[in-house]
Amino acid sequence: MTERAPRRVLSTRAVVGVLAAAMTVGVLLVVVVQRVGRTDSPGSAGPPQQQAAPRLHGLTRVVAGQRVTSIAAGNGSVVYGTEAGGVFVTSSAATPRRITGLPGRVVKLAFDPTGRWLAAASDRSELAVMDMAHPTAPVVRRPYQAASPVLGQYDLTLKADRLAVDSTGSHVAAQTDMIGIYDMRDSRPPRWLAMRYECSAADDIGFVRAEFVATFDSCANVWDASTWRMERQVFFPGSGHASVGPDRLVYGTFRHAMLLDYRATSPLPSASAVPGQPHPRLSGIIADKTISTRRSPIQPVADDGHVVTVLQSARLVFWEPATHRTLTTVSLPFPAVCPSVQKIKGPAQFTTSFSPDHKSLVITGYCPPPDDQPNSQKDEGRSLNGSWMLAYPTTGDNR
Repeated sequence: MTERAPRRVLSTRAVVGVLAAAMTVGVLLVVVVQRVGRTDSPGSAGPPQQQAAPRLHGLTRVVAGQRVTSIAAGNGSVVYGTEAGGVFVTSSAATPRRITGLPGRVVKLAFDPTGRWLAAASDRSELAVMDMAHPTAPVVRRPYQAASPVLGQYDLTLKADRLAVDSTGSHVAAQTDMIGIYDMRDSRPPRWLAMRYECSAADDIGFVRAEFVATFDSCANVWDASTWRMERQVFFPGSGHASVGPDRLVYGTFRHAMLLDYRATSPLPSASAVPGQPHPRLSGIIADKTISTRRSPIQPVADDGHVVTVLQSARLVFWEPATHRTLTTVSLPFPAVCPSVQKIKGPAQFTTSFSPDHKSLVITGYCPPPDDQPNSQKDEGRSLNGSWMLAYPTTGDNR
């Protein structure tokens, strides 16, 4: 291929001469002067560029001499729960301040959608709700339980593995063997939410305005939060993991991340309806993004309505559905596969917390001791732990 010679730039005198000649013969000429070395106009849009990756800030794993067992991101703050039952809050570089204490170990922390109310659960069957806007207000407490009398009788360290609180601070949802709704204003037994066999252990739960949503590996259930009647049951286009976002769900398979609309659905003729429950329907797909061509589980992390975050193999991927582009990625300083003496090594376990104001994200990684089976809680002191916080990426729409 012959190399093209660069165009010569016309001098000012030459341009004036050409225009004068054109006016003499009555011809209008349009002369374009090209600057050497410039191939696009100042206002033209080049190819989309990745954003700078947000910086990870390491979080402490010990507060007031107590090992941290749970972390939640608040509006401009971080809350720590400890193995001794302490609940501490800190902002910026301030020293953590103790809010309250629970019997046993703090296993879960959760903020309501506004960031005002904080719920905590311990492994000694106690719930607590704190008003973060009024630090001197009394902490509301009540016990929680298992739906099965047998489990409640013999499991002395009952553990809530999912927790959510509504925007009034009066209702807390806690999942043990089932999801129970606890009214923090009295001591009545919880309301146990009806389930189908296909939807029995929630990946995520959350209050979304007047609704309560629970996601599972293949479906999601939506209840009216005033009557606790199931409004809809939505199935996903496969099996994976899903999380509750702002009026939509983030869903991950082994290669794809999807945004699902649980309100815009289509009939699912093959599914059978359960008496007293709505007929199952298929969720609508808002957007679909291929995260990787290799098969590895994709864990939904966060969604602020503009930027979606998923986690795959210890790598955070920030995706903008409106443009279908990857904004940036962040690799966590943590192994994707846990070190182990076992022949088959288990994947690292990651938990995340997204602040109610959508400005910060907390990630915690965990690996059991190398000589223990995955999920074992024996000898936690030799387990591998790490926690980090980062500022959530912004676009022109969510600044």
